[in-house]
Amino acid sequence: MSTEDQPASASETPMISARGAARRRLTKAGVGAASVLWTLDSRATMKPMVCVSASGALSGGLSSNYTTKAPRCDGKSPGYWKNHSGNKKSFSSWPRPPETAFNDVFACYGTNRNTYGSKSLIEIVEGCSFDKFNFGMHLVATYLNVLSGRIGFLSVQSLQKMWNEIQSVGYYKPAEGVFWSAEQTKRYLEATHD
Repeated sequence: MSTEDQPASASETPMISARGAARRRLTKAGVGAASVLWTLDSRATMKPMVCVSASGALSGGLSSNYTTKAPRCDGKSPGYWKNHSGNKKSFSSWPRPPETAFNDVFACYGTNRNTYGSKSLIEIVEGCSFDKFNFGMHLVATYLNVLSGRIGFLSVQSLQKMWNEIQSVGYYKPAEGVFWSAEQTKRYLEATHD
């Protein structure tokens, strides 16, 4: 805007209506939400960005922490873990016994105590009718990937934080002002393994 087009004083600044202000807020929120949904939409396009923490993925690689060695990004799917637990020979590929209680890793309370809390890691990986969006299934697979060293950009604590936030408030907050539903968080986890 040229100086000729600017108001001479604050009193000459055009007022925006309440409806206009609401539209502006909605537009700003929509752009932010659209960018998050866009980044979560395609698993194929997510693969390069998910080899970082969820908050790191949102920053668009703007981190000033450089390393000469890329983090491990070779996660295995729930199907892999399910198929590699069926006999005693396969147990060696699990970094934790398949019969470990889900509740021992991801503390369950409320209604989750009677659903997730009553199952083992292998039972969750095999699939449960109450596991909406297969969030628990992908959470366990990612947990096993972290423990086995297949991925090096997430920690057990970050996975527990995801679970605790989804369980307590219904969403995971990977960054300030960003809220992922259980389905969005599952899609992020799903993209961390092949």
